[in-house]
Amino acid sequence: MKHYSVLAKESLNNLNIKSKGIYIDCTLGLGGHTRLLAEKVKDGKVIAFEQDSIVLQEAKKSLSDLNNIIFINDNFVNIKKRMNEINIRKVDGIFYDLGTSYYQLTDVNRGFTYHDKAKLDMRMNQNQDLSAINVLNEYDEKDLSDIFWKYGDEKRSRQLAKAIVEYRKIKPIILNTDLNTIIKSVKGYSKEKHPSKNIYQAIRIEVNNEIGVIKKSLVQATDLLKKNGVLAVITFHSLEDKVVKDIFWKYKSDIEITQFGNEFKYKTLKSIYPTKEEIEINKASRSAKLRTLIKLIDTE
Repeated sequence: MKHYSVLAKESLNNLNIKSKGIYIDCTLGLGGHTRLLAEKVKDGKVIAFEQDSIVLQEAKKSLSDLNNIIFINDNFVNIKKRMNEINIRKVDGIFYDLGTSYYQLTDVNRGFTYHDKAKLDMRMNQNQDLSAINVLNEYDEKDLSDIFWKYGDEKRSRQLAKAIVEYRKIKPIILNTDLNTIIKSVKGYSKEKHPSKNIYQAIRIEVNNEIGVIKKSLVQATDLLKKNGVLAVITFHSLEDKVVKDIFWKYKSDIEITQFGNEFKYKTLKSIYPTKEEIEINKASRSAKLRTLIKLIDTE
């Protein structure tokens, strides 16, 4: 299956690329968006973040023909710290594609999938301790229920959490087939949507602290922008989109009082969705949304 960079043209247009600019791609993945950025920034730099060392090595290979990319093996929650380390204080644009890495999703050994038979894992950073196995076998019933409700919008969250606790009394939950069996016993089967989809999403978000990381990183990102710098974020589900929307709204409402009157510090652009043509080519793009924040004045 070919990998497509979602909303690629729209993201580049909104970032308003300067050939001598400095840009950060917080979500390198296999390098699709990063390549497009680097090819536009001919005399500038692209700093690419990737916390997964395996994915990073694959991306480096595919981008080896480009010499204006600085690779950083870290979570984008550390964006400001890592920029300080390489003496970059301000940048022209920052980009996030918050979709789960195509490489991770398609590699059965990474334990993100509810298809086939695989050992559960879901760690985006293989060096961290917490995995899906820890969550399913060590969290108490209430915490499991809260995760399924909060991150998966699961109506049967309590019944599912109880079923998991009962199942693991007999044997530990190690394989995705174990978890699928439990989920189907509680939720049944649906032709419209795989019953495991939202539960795997919820566990993945918990394992990688995705919501907390996004919040912390976006706040740092706005500090790093130059005047007229652009922050562009692609979201894929309502939970992360609400986080981005709320943060952008907060900054959009920020006003500086000057001798000439009130000045807005930021503005947002209209959200952009994939075209019908893009969705036909890449069905994974159907839930994507591009949000953009522009910094209007210099801030410390």
